[in-house]
Amino acid sequence: MTRAVVVGGSIAGLLAAAALAGTFDEVLVLERDRLSADEGFRPGAPQARHAHGMLLRGARAVERLLPGLQEELRADGAAVVDMGERLLVSNQGQAAPRQALGLPLQLFSRNFLETRMRHRVEALPGVTVRDATSVTGLCAAHGGTRITGVTVQAAGENDAPVASAEVIDADLVVDASGRNSRAANWLGALGYPAPEEVVVDAGQSYVTAWLDRHDALSDTGGAVYEIGQHRARGRGGMGVAIEGGRIQVLLFGRGSDQPSTDPAEFRVQARRLGSPMLTALAEAVGPGTPLYTYAKLINRRRLHHRMPRRPERFVVMGDALCIFNPVYGQGMTVAALQAEDLRTGAARLLRAPGGTRALQRRLARRTSVPWLLATAQDSRWTDRPSPLSPVCGWLLNRMVARIAESPQLHKGFLQILQLVGPTALADPRALYALLRPGPTRRSRRAG
Repeated sequence: MTRAVVVGGSIAGLLAAAALAGTFDEVLVLERDRLSADEGFRPGAPQARHAHGMLLRGARAVERLLPGLQEELRADGAAVVDMGERLLVSNQGQAAPRQALGLPLQLFSRNFLETRMRHRVEALPGVTVRDATSVTGLCAAHGGTRITGVTVQAAGENDAPVASAEVIDADLVVDASGRNSRAANWLGALGYPAPEEVVVDAGQSYVTAWLDRHDALSDTGGAVYEIGQHRARGRGGMGVAIEGGRIQVLLFGRGSDQPSTDPAEFRVQARRLGSPMLTALAEAVGPGTPLYTYAKLINRRRLHHRMPRRPERFVVMGDALCIFNPVYGQGMTVAALQAEDLRTGAARLLRAPGGTRALQRRLARRTSVPWLLATAQDSRWTDRPSPLSPVCGWLLNRMVARIAESPQLHKGFLQILQLVGPTALADPRALYALLRPGPTRRSRRAG
């Protein structure tokens, strides 16, 4: 009888459980929050009130892990649309013409996705999700070199901890507990050094308004992403149509451009971005509109794979391993790709526990490209900008300025946003549109 324990019942933890279900006789997911059957918010996921999106590459990975989930989401109201027709990437109001590009996009609220994903995972053979249970430490054998389980503290009435702790044995422990992971403390209690951390903080925050409906997006099932001032000012915004005809309007910024939860100021800040559609959405924000703020838009990478010593049969993934500025929407996709690596590597761990370090390295590699994309931009507002920041900034400005002129460049830009692959700009017509000298057509018309 083999058992895997997954710490954390959010998106990464659920995907990890789905990946392990075919290898272990029992998969136990331990979630600190008390879960409910509805789609209500919970303390451990304050970011759920803000706009979320599963990038195309992540959506494909999730579908391999949980076949049929996308269709279930669609049946419940989360439409699947073509990105070229329904996602307007706007440069101060100028956007590429709508066109079918063969890039599917599905939009939904975080709780809508997580609730349905949890129900699907709980239905898998051998999987149990146990809520109101906090992991307090790791159990080890062989001089602390092999993890054999976890210690937990269950919550009783009014979420107060019960008197005694419990030990749960496991053949594999996966930490998917998110940005507030306690893995460094657990390892430290066993005598291991804390993993090195790299932090890039651009000082951004964002505010999201929830609208019951707005005709600018409700009838299209799409989104607008205003990115024209992101490179120069670190500010931007988006409007997203989600299930039930509801709209999320999100503004992000830094310094004096940090968005406000005052409805009137929120509307003013939206107008500054220069997008007519985003301005129209924000004009519907009034005194009774729910507005939520979130200020933890940092990038943090914990280098567990570089620890000089680490125990076997314990791995870290998802936000517990690497946090990306959520403005770029990469976190859920990286977690899905890591879950696929976990599925491949878990069976090997049962046969040869010495492969834990190799698996942790594979999980870390999944963060490398998204980390580069996020921090090359964000680091320019820190005291240690990335050497690649000027190059990446030039490419971003060039692509955003010229996607309206070239369908091929438009598609390549969206593929890069969706983490589809390194050949996104391989089309010679896209490269020509990107690299040709001279001003853009918009600039010539303005002159």
